[in-house]
Amino acid sequence: MAKKKICQILLGIIIVLVMANINAAVDLVLHPDIPYFDEEHQIVGGAYAFFTIIFMGLLFSYANRMEASAEAMERLNQILREQSVKDGLTGLYNHRHFHEMLHHEFSLSKRHGFDLVCMMLDLDHFKDVNDNCGHQFGDFVLRETAAKILAETRSSDTVSRYGGEEFAILLPNTDLAGALSIAERIRLSLENHIHRQNKCAATVTISIGLAAYKTHTPSTSEELLRFADIALYTAKKSGRNQVLTYST
Repeated sequence: MAKKKICQILLGIIIVLVMANINAAVDLVLHPDIPYFDEEHQIVGGAYAFFTIIFMGLLFSYANRMEASAEAMERLNQILREQSVKDGLTGLYNHRHFHEMLHHEFSLSKRHGFDLVCMMLDLDHFKDVNDNCGHQFGDFVLRETAAKILAETRSSDTVSRYGGEEFAILLPNTDLAGALSIAERIRLSLENHIHRQNKCAATVTISIGLAAYKTHTPSTSEELLRFADIALYTAKKSGRNQVLTYST
């Protein structure tokens, strides 16, 4: 930005100097008998320079306002784009964007033979957290859980808040063994973490279900998601705080 300002100032100085001397330069060609620094040249050149400075000032001011307005509009558009795909509470991707990415990543896996893992996660006994400490603390737990999940995933993964206390993750170019390792790190991270806010403190574990494109051969993206959801349901039903893969 500073470099741009300097360029504008230098350009303005050059234009003012040209306008201050243009009348004298023209007369130098057409009327060489008139001295270059003639008093009339100086008066006319000074007038040209004065009006040029005013005009350039107005022009640069207008251009800077238009640029600032465009930057503000771009920032606003960026915020709106993020709000359309992000969950307001956790900052993770929302349910709608997750499904868009699920279809996209599944198509890539099917076309190029890449592996793809879908991971469904659900906090254990989350209703007790809200009942015992209130929804404000429950929201705090969700935000911290989101941060814990993000810390164990990669920038190429799609991490979303699927709804309520449920999360969903897409891991492209990842086999089942690699996804299991990530899921176990997430589970341990939450198992060993105490959520503290004001007078409330709680450890909230998580159950995780996984399904992989190459291992479980789903025919559609919806089926991959359903396999992961079945694995999550089995993990919840069989004791919670565990990671399970889909099994027929």
